[in-house]
Amino acid sequence: MASWRTGTTKQYEVYLKRWEQFCQSQRINRLDASVENGIDFLATLFTSDLGYSAINTARSALSSVLNLPNNRTFGAHPLVARFLKGVFEPKPSLPRYSSIWDVSIVLQHLWSSGPPTQLDLKSLTKKTTMLLCLLTGQRCQTITKLDTTLMQELPGTIVFTIGDKLKTTRPGKHLAPIELLAYPRDESICVVSHLKQYIACTKSIRATHDTQLLISYAKPHKPVSNFTVGKSAKSVLKDSGIDTGTFSGNSARPASTSYGALTGLTLAEILKAGGWTNAQTFAKHYHKPIAVNFRASILSHFQNISD
Repeated sequence: MASWRTGTTKQYEVYLKRWEQFCQSQRINRLDASVENGIDFLATLFTSDLGYSAINTARSALSSVLNLPNNRTFGAHPLVARFLKGVFEPKPSLPRYSSIWDVSIVLQHLWSSGPPTQLDLKSLTKKTTMLLCLLTGQRCQTITKLDTTLMQELPGTIVFTIGDKLKTTRPGKHLAPIELLAYPRDESICVVSHLKQYIACTKSIRATHDTQLLISYAKPHKPVSNFTVGKSAKSVLKDSGIDTGTFSGNSARPASTSYGALTGLTLAEILKAGGWTNAQTFAKHYHKPIAVNFRASILSHFQNISD
């Protein structure tokens, strides 16, 4: 059980409870069930209108509790693999976004709010959160792991070391330190300036033991969760004119990394920044909306000329 992450436990728990109910209704010994019994259970999920992703999660859950002969796992059995392929055809698991929003629109909105010293705590919190999401390319979970005790302030740079487990943490593999560079040319979109101002503004309202960087701007000023980070990012998207009915706060990750790819960052740089293991995982987040990114390229071109 300890080998499961918290998120995995929550995902599996739903299907393991349904599996127990299925076994009771069919009078099956759940400790001695067959491959056929497991496939019958997955078929009931299919007929209850669940899609490929949910049924695949159920397959993984059953693989952890079904003991098959010759130490074969349920999920790797040829019949199970064939069944899942059959599920995929009518109910495929497709990427959430077919296109992505233009990062330059959001940056323009953030710039229009002015330097960090002119912002109240609520606006400063949302803006700092969005800058962190855009400039790190990290998941909301990683943003919540930024800790003031593991922050190193250097000339023109702030570096965060992640001292907790992440979704991608494995034995011998952990996210490299996150380096955030200052943009002294314009403090209105300088993440370092906003971080310094944010830490100064929240110093008096933090509990002594609260070292997490981002805390709630509302009382009792608790450390924020993954959900709150996504909610803050979504609020900024809405204020920027982005369709939040289509895009969630988590969409900042594919938006920023896609924009980075289009503006000349190498694949190795993007994989390192986003914490991806290989190009295949990055490709799931990479989008090329022709019209939007053509406009962004034109804007960048004129900006280079003006510089």
